[in-house]
Amino acid sequence: MRVVADSHAIVWYVQGSSRLSETGKAALTESEQSDGIVVSVATLVDLWYVTQTTQAVSADDLSRLQAKLDASANVDLHVIDVGVADAFTLIPRTLLTDPWDRFIVATAKALALPLVTRDAAIRDSNLIETIW
Repeated sequence: MRVVADSHAIVWYVQGSSRLSETGKAALTESEQSDGIVVSVATLVDLWYVTQTTQAVSADDLSRLQAKLDASANVDLHVIDVGVADAFTLIPRTLLTDPWDRFIVATAKALALPLVTRDAAIRDSNLIETIW
């Protein structure tokens, strides 16, 4: 199994947080042990933005997360390539206005993978398969 992880999902997974649903945790665990977890590079920018605004993630949390992602052989930090950019432009702004959500969804769409996310707007959009 291979999945894309939304920003909050990968943070909670790495932290072992109970905020991650059991289904999400199982999907991420199975992916890490098999075909790998995909994390959009946009997630790193999204989380940096959070360190500057709501501070729900600290700069230290982000540094630790980045180190863990870099050290994991089964986490693919996926760049924003032409396929992701093309998928991004096809997402109606009426469904998803947040640019970070759009990049993360576009990554899942371009790779034809499910996205582990709690985000109701993403789940309700029916743009991609979601797991929560």
